[in-house]
Amino acid sequence: MSVVSERSTRRSSQKQHSRSRGIQKRYGSETEHQMMIPQFSAAASEGVCHMDMDDTWGDNTTVITATSDFSQHVGNALPYFEPTTKVTGRRCSRWLWLISAFVLSLISIASAPLMMVTPFLLPYMSIEWPEVECPPDCQGYVLTMCVKVVLLVVALWAVYWRSAAADMPRIFLPRVALAFFVLFILFAFWLFFIVRIVLERQVAYSYIVSYSTSLLDVLLYVHYISVIVLVLRSLRPEFTISVLRDPDGELRSFPLGMMSLQEAAVQVLRLYNVHFSSFNRALESHRSRAKSGASNVSTGFKMYDIDGTGAGTLSEENARAVLEAAARRKTGGHNERLYEEQEWESRIRKRQFRLLGSTEDAFYNVQSIFPMKSNGQAAITEPADIVNAAKSVYALIQRPLMKYLRAARRQNLHSQEQILEHIQNCLAHNISPRTFLNRFTSDRMPLQPSIQESKWSIVCDRQASSSISHGLTFILRSHNQDNDSCVQLVCTVSALPFFNITEQSSSKRNFAVKGNGDLMC
Repeated sequence: MSVVSERSTRRSSQKQHSRSRGIQKRYGSETEHQMMIPQFSAAASEGVCHMDMDDTWGDNTTVITATSDFSQHVGNALPYFEPTTKVTGRRCSRWLWLISAFVLSLISIASAPLMMVTPFLLPYMSIEWPEVECPPDCQGYVLTMCVKVVLLVVALWAVYWRSAAADMPRIFLPRVALAFFVLFILFAFWLFFIVRIVLERQVAYSYIVSYSTSLLDVLLYVHYISVIVLVLRSLRPEFTISVLRDPDGELRSFPLGMMSLQEAAVQVLRLYNVHFSSFNRALESHRSRAKSGASNVSTGFKMYDIDGTGAGTLSEENARAVLEAAARRKTGGHNERLYEEQEWESRIRKRQFRLLGSTEDAFYNVQSIFPMKSNGQAAITEPADIVNAAKSVYALIQRPLMKYLRAARRQNLHSQEQILEHIQNCLAHNISPRTFLNRFTSDRMPLQPSIQESKWSIVCDRQASSSISHGLTFILRSHNQDNDSCVQLVCTVSALPFFNITEQSSSKRNFAVKGNGDLMC
């Protein structure tokens, strides 16, 4: 025979066990050996042992049984994902690519002018070259070439002369392909120039200028193609991506164009920093600890194997009973969580309105001392007056403000110096109390110091250089030490459908005249 007993906490079971030990010590060892049999059964209770028991024998008797303690606990602490070790090869490859791109751009800009001045440099290299003559049409080509060089420099500066948005794990194939294509064009033009013009001594300078202008035309066309492939192609929406933040479950959707997986990851992280509310790690940790504490109270079960036939194992029937009891407890625990959430929200709103009242009183007191000017500007102009007024306002709102920040788990985000500086700015520009409190009550965190680098990783079964497609799911995992240290972004890509739009005339414009034959003349 097996008996299932629920227990609320491990501490209560330990108290009962210690109490039973005390009662057990109170009795003699003879009673313990004769009656308190570890494997208690009906067969063992029958036999030679005959004892006189009164009606109250069960009130002070302890039965030692073979006890198996089964408890389950799932930790709800927010995880921290350790970043991968720094790879020196990736840093070196990044610097190598930057240096290569700079050298390639410099060669592209300087190739055409260098071809044009080659006839003037050859005599200094002990190579005979006839005197250069440039008629008016040749001078027009030279002017055109100078303008195209300036246009190429401006185009490269406008599109490519900027800091990289991210360090991608894979090679960016379109950019590398365009770089090799430009390198091939430069090699082909220089080879043709050396073989057909320099070695064959083409003395017509207009040929050299027109040839240099042709090189600039080709480079400008390649630049246009690169803008289309690298920039414009990703601007047209082709997909929608749903971004779900773990662990709080906030969901947003954004449009995406044709791009690779790693480009989509960079775009998602940009949109995440702009459109998502700031993740409050302290509040989420508090909720997880509260949930973990509640689960510890109601998830313990203690098994009593009275017959001693279980051998420390849990039978199928007992396991089913334990699971059913756990399910009943879980279904009844949602009311407690609901009441806790409602109580927390009510406490937050009360403290928020109490803070609003204190702030309005503090601002009113300052405005009564420094009345506002007729043009709507604040009368506080001296820096010393602004600092003293800010300190007086802070002294009046410090207590309700700290209570609200502690309840909202945001006290570590606002230092005293930042609060005083914010009060000074609000008083100097005559900002209302509600606008002043928006910094503390908004779901966006205040301005933090500049972050040099944000570390994330892509978790997907496809290569990061492959293009995104319908049904693709990948995870962006944060490795930062700030508020996003335990954040994961679950991204799901879905393609936009083809919209088949037809035209139908409105029924309001069409009408029919129905006439009766008797009324017609």
